[in-house]
Amino acid sequence: MKKMVKGLSLVLVCALVAGITVPVSAAKKMKLSSKKITLKVGQKKKLDVKNTAKKVKWSTKSGKKYISLSGKKKTSVVVKAKKQGKAVVLAKVGKKKLTCQVTIKKADAKKPNVPTTAPTATVTPAVPTSTPAGTITPSPSQTPSETPVTTPEVTESPEPEESLEPGEFRYEGLDRAWIEENIDPSKPVVAMTFDDGPGNSGNTFVDYGLRIQQALKDAGAHATFFYIGSSIEKSEEHRQEVKQALDWGFEIANHSYGWASLDKATAEQIQDSLGKTDALLTEISGYSSFLFRAPNVAYGDTMFEVIDAPIIDVSNWSHDYQDSVTKDQIVKNVKAARDGDIINMHSTYEKTVEAVPEILAYFQEKGIQVVSVSELFAIRGKKLMKGVKISRCE
Repeated sequence: MKKMVKGLSLVLVCALVAGITVPVSAAKKMKLSSKKITLKVGQKKKLDVKNTAKKVKWSTKSGKKYISLSGKKKTSVVVKAKKQGKAVVLAKVGKKKLTCQVTIKKADAKKPNVPTTAPTATVTPAVPTSTPAGTITPSPSQTPSETPVTTPEVTESPEPEESLEPGEFRYEGLDRAWIEENIDPSKPVVAMTFDDGPGNSGNTFVDYGLRIQQALKDAGAHATFFYIGSSIEKSEEHRQEVKQALDWGFEIANHSYGWASLDKATAEQIQDSLGKTDALLTEISGYSSFLFRAPNVAYGDTMFEVIDAPIIDVSNWSHDYQDSVTKDQIVKNVKAARDGDIINMHSTYEKTVEAVPEILAYFQEKGIQVVSVSELFAIRGKKLMKGVKISRCE
């Protein structure tokens, strides 16, 4: 009996030791170096995923217009603040997702770099002008506490914007960092565009546009969405579709306020239609100007006289707006696109939603990169000019 008790005691002791040591040897939990960061415009911050040897996939979950990601390495990335706002950085390791909330504040106003003098120093106006300016420089005996007054704050200033020539357009949401990280300019590039959203022509919201956005995001592709102003106003769901397109890095653009053609409209009618839609897009994005595509792709002389935006036409037609055209025919039509083409599709048909993933897979297989209109022209180093109809990037 004593031997049995002794044996049981030994088992219990071993079990207790094992229970104590298991947590010590367990792997440390994977985590981000920071869950929340605050930057001023122009500043940078490095993020790391701790306790992993796996490659991290970095992306901007929301607020892409406020930050850019660069210097991507196996487990780290550099976040740069572009403009005031909020964003979320996503780190994906296998099925594990980690996020960091980024708050961007205005950069401090630059302080004039005026040298200060020691308290005992005196400057008399009567001193001859030949007196060296160094007489009002702080003496070496001054305390270090005065140094910050004369030393500029160590923060990176935002990169200066390249000046535009008269009549040139540049999309304010153009993300050159995304282009540098994702696009090979030596390979073919096409611009994919979608008209008539958000939702569709009915008052009940449909998610076709959201599904197209998801397919683009999954494929690492971008596109331009030409939105109808009156549709944006239908509901909060319609507005959210536009906002998601913006947050995911897609270009938002003007397709007039309604579906009626403007080729025979007066100057006042044209300006009113575009102006109301621009105002809605500005309210959502904060941007001041947008590309324009005419409803029904119908143009008249007055439009070219009054429209202060590039007028985007088409070089590859999916023909998805035709009732007789099937999903397979849409795919076949778009597969014919070549380098520099601007593809016309619509985010209001389910057959288009079904065709998009197949088209994107084909382009990936052929090494054809899919971007927005503004990105296409930036990649090719071409300018978008206001009041000019553009069918493709030559």
